[in-house]
Amino acid sequence: MNEIEKNTVEAVRQLEGEGSVFFLRGGEDPGLKVLFVGNSITLHGPKADLGWNGWHGMAASSPEKDYVHLCIREMTKKHPDVSFAIAQVCEWEVNYKNGAERLPIYAEMREFGADVIIMRTVENCPVKDFDAERFLVAYKELIAYLDPDKMAKIVLTTSFWPHPADETIRAFAKASGYALCELGDLGRDPAMKAIGLFEHRGVAEHPGDAGMRAIADRILAALEKTE
Repeated sequence: MNEIEKNTVEAVRQLEGEGSVFFLRGGEDPGLKVLFVGNSITLHGPKADLGWNGWHGMAASSPEKDYVHLCIREMTKKHPDVSFAIAQVCEWEVNYKNGAERLPIYAEMREFGADVIIMRTVENCPVKDFDAERFLVAYKELIAYLDPDKMAKIVLTTSFWPHPADETIRAFAKASGYALCELGDLGRDPAMKAIGLFEHRGVAEHPGDAGMRAIADRILAALEKTE
């Protein structure tokens, strides 16, 4: 079994009873606006059948230790008036072949007008019959939808668990000039996961505190290259 198959956390009802967009911090006159586009690694709501009680990135031990909050903490040192938001796109991932149909779900994030967009997504795109060509079209459409004025700095990441889409993302980053953050080696390292901390195997395969720290560090390093 390869690493991506060990993620048995379903890409459905990850935020059951909630929407798909969240404002973490902001004001009436925000400065830098940062949008995190992700899945369960970015934000997963409580789900009793998984033994997961958090409302943050799975499987960090607390909200403050997931990669989003770690990035936020560092970014506020340079930008005290920063505003942050999350677009939870597991629905888009599962249905990427018809991704354009899901884009209106994220209309609020389009209006957010992000200055920085962190594309921390891909794990839930089905591996079986993966269509690299259609994925690239959908991926470009999602970015274009969230950044209609083409003014945002973009950071792309590969999958935490190596995924067939990784090569497509790498090629797109090179062609577009977007910053790229490699994560696949983390997903192959048990020390970067929450193994032994959760009974549910899929949850335990998610990044633990060390993995979240590594993800945040790499995103921040990639972002620095865009400045």
